[in-house]
Amino acid sequence: MPDRGDVVALRLLGPLEVLDRAGASVDIGSPRHRETLAALAVDAGRVVSTDTLLDRVWGESGRGGTLANLQAVISRLRSRLREAGVPAEIATVPPGYRLDLPAGAIDTHRLTAGIETARTALTADPEAARDHLTEALGWWRGEPLADVPQAFARTEALRLEGLWLTGEELAAELDLTLGHAGAAVTRLTGLARQHPLRESVRGQLMRALYLAGRQADALEEYADLRARLVEELGVDPGPAVQRLHQQILEQDPSLRPRPAAAAPAPPASRPQRPSAVPSTDLLGPLIGRERDVAHLVDVLRSPASRLVTVTGVGGCGKTRLALAVAAAAEASFTDGVTLVPLAPLHDPSAVIPAIARAVGVAEGGNPFTALLDLLRGQDRLLLLDNAEHLLDAWPEVATLAAACPGLRILVTSRIPLRVRGEVLFPLTPLDLPAAAELFVTRAAAAGAARLLSAEDAVVGQLCHRLAGIPLAIELAAARVRLLSPAEILARLDEVMAAEGARDLPPRQRTMRSAIDWSFELLSPLEQAAFPRLAVFSGGFGIDAATAVLADVVGPGDVLGLLESLVDQSLVVVAPGPRFRLLEPVAQYAATRLPRPAERAARDAHLRFFGALAARHEPSLRGEGTVETLAEIEREHANLVAAVEWSLASGQADLGGWLGWHLWLFWWIRGALREGRRLMQAVLTHDVPDPVRVRAGSVVGALAFAQGDDAEAEAAWTTSADLARRTGDLEGLPYAYGGIGLVALARDDADLAARVFEETIVLCDEAGLHGEWLWTLSHVWLGTVELLRGNPAGAGRLVEEALAAARRRNDPLAVYIGLFTAIQVSMAVGEPDRARRQIAEGVLLSRDTGDHANLAYLLDALAVVESLSPGPGSGGLARVGLLRGAAAQLRAGTGGNVYGYYRPDEALIAQAGEVARAARGAAYDDDVAAGWALDVDAMVALATDPTA
Repeated sequence: MPDRGDVVALRLLGPLEVLDRAGASVDIGSPRHRETLAALAVDAGRVVSTDTLLDRVWGESGRGGTLANLQAVISRLRSRLREAGVPAEIATVPPGYRLDLPAGAIDTHRLTAGIETARTALTADPEAARDHLTEALGWWRGEPLADVPQAFARTEALRLEGLWLTGEELAAELDLTLGHAGAAVTRLTGLARQHPLRESVRGQLMRALYLAGRQADALEEYADLRARLVEELGVDPGPAVQRLHQQILEQDPSLRPRPAAAAPAPPASRPQRPSAVPSTDLLGPLIGRERDVAHLVDVLRSPASRLVTVTGVGGCGKTRLALAVAAAAEASFTDGVTLVPLAPLHDPSAVIPAIARAVGVAEGGNPFTALLDLLRGQDRLLLLDNAEHLLDAWPEVATLAAACPGLRILVTSRIPLRVRGEVLFPLTPLDLPAAAELFVTRAAAAGAARLLSAEDAVVGQLCHRLAGIPLAIELAAARVRLLSPAEILARLDEVMAAEGARDLPPRQRTMRSAIDWSFELLSPLEQAAFPRLAVFSGGFGIDAATAVLADVVGPGDVLGLLESLVDQSLVVVAPGPRFRLLEPVAQYAATRLPRPAERAARDAHLRFFGALAARHEPSLRGEGTVETLAEIEREHANLVAAVEWSLASGQADLGGWLGWHLWLFWWIRGALREGRRLMQAVLTHDVPDPVRVRAGSVVGALAFAQGDDAEAEAAWTTSADLARRTGDLEGLPYAYGGIGLVALARDDADLAARVFEETIVLCDEAGLHGEWLWTLSHVWLGTVELLRGNPAGAGRLVEEALAAARRRNDPLAVYIGLFTAIQVSMAVGEPDRARRQIAEGVLLSRDTGDHANLAYLLDALAVVESLSPGPGSGGLARVGLLRGAAAQLRAGTGGNVYGYYRPDEALIAQAGEVARAARGAAYDDDVAAGWALDVDAMVALATDPTA
C-alpha cells in the first residue's frame, strides 16, 4: 500500500471502508447506512437528488424507500461521521444531498489523479510516471463497492474497473517504454486471462511477448484471440490487432518501444465542484451525441445565442442531450445551471412562476419583474425542458433572455418557439453506427441471451427501420429477452405495414410505429388498461392506479399489470413503489384512449385524488403534518390535474372541495399563484354555496399571502356575507376571520380585535372550539394586544392557543403561536425564554419545510442576540450570520406568507446597527457567511449557541 500522505477518508476500490483521521476503520452502521453513503460517494462533490438516492438505495421494490426513512439514514450517517472525526460532511442542498470531502480524500480520486499525472509525465519523465502509476494502482483492493449490491454500485464498479484496467494498460506500456518487456508480459498475462475479449490488452500482450523474444507465443496469442472472437461473437479481430499480427510476422522495426504518450489515455476525472445538473449515469452512456454536445456548448458561450431551442421528434433524446450540454457547460456559468421541468405544467402563465421558484425568487408581487431583477446581474444557464405545450409563454421568456446579458436559456421542444432571438438546433436521429451501438448496449442491459454486435447486419436493418430514434431503439432492445433481432425486425415490419408506411415514415409516425409495435404485444387486458394511465400527471402509486383502472382490472391484478407494463418499457418504476409514463409514451397512450374511457378514467382520477386530499387535510392541522406534506408534495401534479379536470368536465364543485382541502399546503409550500388561479376558476362556475364560500376563502388567503390585501379583503368579505346568508356555520369563521388579518396588516388594531373576538365565538358556535382557526384567532388577538402595549394579556392568549395546538400535535399552529410568544418574552425581559421558544419554532419549521416562517424566527433571534448576547455565542458575530441567513431564505420563499406577523422592524434594524458597530467591516463578512449557509446549518446556528 502506498504511503497514505494526507488522509483518505473513504475507500471504494474494494469493499466500502470509512477511515477516521488516524486511518482507523469506522463502523458507520447497518448495510442501509453503508449503501446510502456509497450512493452519495459515487457522486462526491455533486448534489444527488432525494429521488435518485431513493432509487439507488431502495431500488425497484421501493420497500421502505420513503423520504422520512432517507432523512433518518442521512441524519444517522452525519452523526456517525462527526462522532468518529471522519473528514467528510453530508450537506443538504436542494434537491437532495451532497457528500463533501477534502481533495483526494476518496481512493477513487487518488486512482484517477495518479493515472492522469502519470499520463502527462510519460514523455518527459517515464520513471516518474511509473512511480505515480504504481502509487495510484496501489489503491486497488479488488472489486469496487463489493459489499454494496445495488445496481448503481455495480454500474460504478464497472466504470472504476475500466479506469483501473486503463491504468494497468498504461503501466504495461511504460514497462515496454523502459525496456522491461518481461514485467509487461507478467502484468498483461493476468489481465488477458481476466479480459480475454479485450483486444487492446491482447494486442499489448502480443507486442510484449514479441519484444521479450517470444515471437511464437505472440502469434499463438493472436490465434487464441481470433478463435474466441469468432466462437463467441462471430467476428474477427479488429484492424489494429490484425495489423499488429502482420507486423510481428514481418518483424517490423517499428514494434520497438515507442513514446509513452501514445499509450491509452484514461478518461477525464469527474468534476469536483457541486453540480446542479441531475446525474444520468444510471441511464447508461450517451451514445452518438458527442459532437452535438460540443457544438451546443460553444453556441451557448456566444453572446449572440441567449435563447437556444433544441427541437426534434418526441423520443429523439432532446432532454438527455440538454442535460449533457448543461453538465458540460456548467463550469462556464458563475451562478450555475437551473433545471425547470415544464411537462407537469398545463397553463402558460405558470411558466414564469415556475422559473422564479426554481431560481429562488420570493412569492408575492409580479414574478416576472422579480425574476428580471434577479437575473439581470447573474451569469446563469436555465434549462427549460418540454416546452411545446406552453407556446404562449415564450414571448415573456424571450424578453427575459434579451434583458439579461449573462443569462442563457436552453429549451427542449418538439417545435420551434418562434420568438425573436431564438437559435434553433434541430436534433436529428442517430446515425446508423451510433444507433446500432445504442441497440446492443441497451439489449445487454435488458438481459439479452447472447452478446450482440453492432456490426450485425440485422441490427443495422432494424435501426434503419427505426430511423435512429433513441426511444424507439430502446423499446426494441427491451424485447431481446423474448425475440431475436430478426424476429423483432419481422414484427416491426408488420406494424409498419399496418400503418401503411413501408418506406421511411415521418419521424412522428416512426415513433408511433415503435410504440404501436410495443402496444400490439400487450394482452387485450393490458391494451385496455395502459391508455388509462395517461390521465396521471407526475407519476402514480398502486392505489391510484387501482382506482383509475377499476372498470377494467381487478384490485388484485393491478400490481401484476404494472409489472408487465414496466417489462414492456411502457411504464417506468421508481421507489415507493411509484410509476410513471415517459412523456412521449404518455402522449401516445392518450391517443389510444377513446373518449368514453377517458371520461371514466379522469372521473375516477378526480374522485381518488379528491378523497386523498380530504383524508389528508386534518393532518395538515394536527398529527402527521410532516408526512402529509411529503405525500401531497409527491401527488401535487395529480391533485392540480384533478382540479383542472373538474373545471373542464362540469364538476367544479368537486374541484372546489379539493382546493379547500389543499389550501394550507399551498400556503406552506408557497404555491400561492397556482392555488389562487385554480380557486378563482372555480368561482367562475355555478357551484353550490358551501363551495363558493370555501373557494372564496382560499382565494382570500392566498391573495393575502401574496401581499394583495385588497383582493384578499374583497374575497373574504364576499364569502363571509354568503356564509351568513346561507347559514354556513363552519365556513363563516374561515371567511370572516380573514377580514381581521387584513385589518391587522393595515394597523387597524380595533377592527382586528373585534373581528378576532367574533371569530372565536363563531368557531365555538360551529363546534370548532380548540381547533385550528380557534387557536390562530387567539394568537392573532394576542398580536393585537402586543401592539396595544399589553404583553401580559397577549401572553395569556398565546399560552391558551399553544396549549390547544400542542394537544392536537399541530406543528404549524405551534410555531405560529411561538412567534408571538417570542415577542411577549422579549417585551417582559426574558431573553433566555425567547431563545428556547425560537429553538422550538426553528425545529418545527425545518420539519415542515416552512422556510418563510424560519426566516422570521432567524430575524427574531438576531434581535435577541443583539440585546442580550448569550454565553458562548461568539459575541455579536451571530447577528450578521442570522440576518444573512434570513435574507437568503426570504429571497427564495414567500416572504409575505405571514403578513399578520408584526415583527418590530426598528429592533431588527437596530440589531444590525449594533452588530456593525461592534464588528466593523467583519459584519459584512458575517452577513455573507450567513447567506451561504444551507438550512441544516441555519438550524444548527439557531438551536446551538456554540454553532
